[in-house]
Amino acid sequence: MSIWTSRAAPALALLLSACVAVGGGATAIPVLGGAVTVAVPPGYCIDPKASHSDAGSALVVAGRCAADRPVPAAAITVSVGGEGSSGVLQAGAKALSDWARSPAGRAAFARDGRAASVIVRETLVADGAFLIRLEDRAIGPYWRAAIGVKGRLVMISVSPPPQGGLIPEQGRGILGKAISAVRQANAAGP
Repeated sequence: MSIWTSRAAPALALLLSACVAVGGGATAIPVLGGAVTVAVPPGYCIDPKASHSDAGSALVVAGRCAADRPVPAAAITVSVGGEGSSGVLQAGAKALSDWARSPAGRAAFARDGRAASVIVRETLVADGAFLIRLEDRAIGPYWRAAIGVKGRLVMISVSPPPQGGLIPEQGRGILGKAISAVRQANAAGP
């Protein structure tokens, strides 16, 4: 299964319905036997019931820690690929952008797996991360980022709650903080 897609769609839908991490509290969690640490920005907590890690990949789902937190309601998903998977980033921004806009790329991003359900609004590189602003029929506008961490492809997405209310600038701001959190959590390792 592609690291570009979400394997936790049912759990993510449940989390998005409230945009509060159920049973959460943790803001960082080691995955893949401790090879990588996934971290989320302050105000967001990891939902251990919606997250999973196996020998080859990991998916971590987070939401706002509590409804009264002074951060926008959003779902953050972080997927981590296998060893060497970050090599795809060496293709460069143009190749990544072309793939994201292709039918195969849009289908990989779509919640329903259909290319026609996703529009890629923008792709760019910011602080060494490849960013994609998308619009999915199922969830509306959201952001994704691709970064390399310890030789692994890490995809981070920030999605709005079902009732909306997360403007693109807020989503991008949360995405930037999530990228920083993951990078900082892994700065000491090889």
